[in-house]
Amino acid sequence: MSTAHVAAASLNQTVGDWSGNARRITQVMAETRTQGGQVLVLPESCVSGYSLGDRLHRSGTLEHSWRVLRQVQEQTAGLIACVGLPIAHQGVLYNAMAVLADGQLAGLTCKENLAVGDVEYESRWYQPWPHGRAETFETPDGEQCPIGTLIFHAQGLGRLALEICEDGWLGIRPGSVYALAGAEILGNPSASWFVIGKHRTRRGLVEQVSREDKCVYLYSSLLGCDATRLIFDGSVIVAADGTTLAEGRRFLFAGESDLVHQVVDLDVLRRARREQGSWREQVRRLQNGDYGPLPTEVTLPGTWGSDTPAQADAPYWIQEGAGSADPSLAWLEPRLGPLKPSDVPHLELELALTLGLRDYLRKTGVPGVVVALSGGRDSAMVATLVHRMLANDGQLRHTRERLAMAYLSTENSGSTTRDAARRLATAFGAEWHELDVQAVLDESLRLAEQLNGGPLSWDDPVQDLALQNVQARVRGVQIWMLANLRRALLLTTSNKSEAAVGYTTMDGDTSGGLAPIADVPKSLVTTWLRWARDFHDLPALDPVLAQQPTAELRPADRTQTDEDDLMPFAILDRLMYEFVQNGRDPVALFEVLWPELGEHYGGATTAFAADIRKFVTLLCRAQWKRERFAISFRVTAFDLDPKTGFRFPAVQAPFREELDALDAHVAGLS
Repeated sequence: MSTAHVAAASLNQTVGDWSGNARRITQVMAETRTQGGQVLVLPESCVSGYSLGDRLHRSGTLEHSWRVLRQVQEQTAGLIACVGLPIAHQGVLYNAMAVLADGQLAGLTCKENLAVGDVEYESRWYQPWPHGRAETFETPDGEQCPIGTLIFHAQGLGRLALEICEDGWLGIRPGSVYALAGAEILGNPSASWFVIGKHRTRRGLVEQVSREDKCVYLYSSLLGCDATRLIFDGSVIVAADGTTLAEGRRFLFAGESDLVHQVVDLDVLRRARREQGSWREQVRRLQNGDYGPLPTEVTLPGTWGSDTPAQADAPYWIQEGAGSADPSLAWLEPRLGPLKPSDVPHLELELALTLGLRDYLRKTGVPGVVVALSGGRDSAMVATLVHRMLANDGQLRHTRERLAMAYLSTENSGSTTRDAARRLATAFGAEWHELDVQAVLDESLRLAEQLNGGPLSWDDPVQDLALQNVQARVRGVQIWMLANLRRALLLTTSNKSEAAVGYTTMDGDTSGGLAPIADVPKSLVTTWLRWARDFHDLPALDPVLAQQPTAELRPADRTQTDEDDLMPFAILDRLMYEFVQNGRDPVALFEVLWPELGEHYGGATTAFAADIRKFVTLLCRAQWKRERFAISFRVTAFDLDPKTGFRFPAVQAPFREELDALDAHVAGLS
């Protein structure tokens, strides 16, 4: 029987943390060796951290990366380890994986399909490797090794090849060529950032590839927040012939890595390849050059035969832990209780945001956070996420030192929001402040009337907006002061829906250095809070959920709700998704959404067209605000961050002709 003891691991790395990154890599290598593992696949760019940005252009980044590679290379006696780092070859940067074996550098495989589009920008720095090319790499320390489209032959074990992250997500994959050329073990080292529901797709992809390529497929990804914005959930999957054999723990707070290892029977895969006629035909076509040049084979030093017998694995669906709604989250069930399928997306969202927040604070050395708690849903979600971060990190006993919250009132504030905010802060055990800022507001208004040359009136639409905004800005000054006095990070509480249409006050409620829910639409804020209230037994959220969302900036006799100012958030969020993610112009928005939303408007097509016009106009006008928003985390299929996501012009004609075409289209329906 020919078996292989394979392993893959996640790592919580930090950009530029050379000694820390090296330590975590060597620790996982040692653990793999202790467990009897022979082949270890580590994540993409694990030496340097993935989110390097323009640090990639600095020569020091390459120098440190190579030094760390040589350092960890010394720890690979009796082990084949695949380690990711950036390299320069013939003056060009490549995203590479180094294959280390028994203390030697055997060769380098480079990424062929760069991640470009959405939040990815790899072509700014890297060159894609041409498939089929193999060359000689001159190492920075004067040695030579093969680089390119390589298969690594471990004598007595089998053949190994790598496709890097994006390479595995495309219809024409380099891994399929490697498999046809004889590789039985395929590794996919990744830096695959989190999106709600993505892991289900990822697992399906791994299983499908392992089935189609009749191989053992080792998938590993980064864990945590290695710089900013992107959060990695730490996915690790080992699959063979369409079945997941082992899966790591995602969103791991305790520890900096997670290792999965498995003994696999390669004879079963080899037999399947021999028996299938279509496989043999594809191999023949590969050898004839139909699929391009053959990969170059590199023989690894040492002899790698295994005497560890493979055990017959029970089908994945009846293995231990498979009763969970998501096996990669089953490790949480002893603490949180059984998970239902409906819990998974909400728990994923919580874990991603709290892990990102924990890593941001830990890696920047910030001791705590401050939240302006308004008694509304957005600030309640941010506060709850901080509470859950401390719970997930085992730090609840330090809540009062780590979390301060304040309610900043004016004469327009009501007892309902004040009481809701106080109840939540008390339930979480946070440091709590109530501050009446009316006197500061009155002085600001006195000075503003001097600037205006007369009194200000709520009856004037222009002055109405200014009178609202000044309250938010006065609050912003005081909450910044609290954060400064505590040497803490002020968290921005704005949500994605408000960012879309600019329903936020610059230097007011946008104040802060990090915006945890800036990629969470308002309708999801409400849904998540309702889930968190029941799942985590947080009755303190009841008063928050009982209210209609309101900015509470107008006098009480001028009743104000967010949805009256805008439109129902469920509609706004549907318009946002179709306009931004699917690129639909106004007429297409109407045609696609009217069958779904027409009932809400009672059949009044002009009313829906008016909301489309309002949404598109506000979204275009608000781009300048989005350019100034705080750093945020990406957690949904698209985001509005102009630095990494929705790069929209700040100056443009806001779809005037397209909106006029919408009005004509609706008029034609009458």
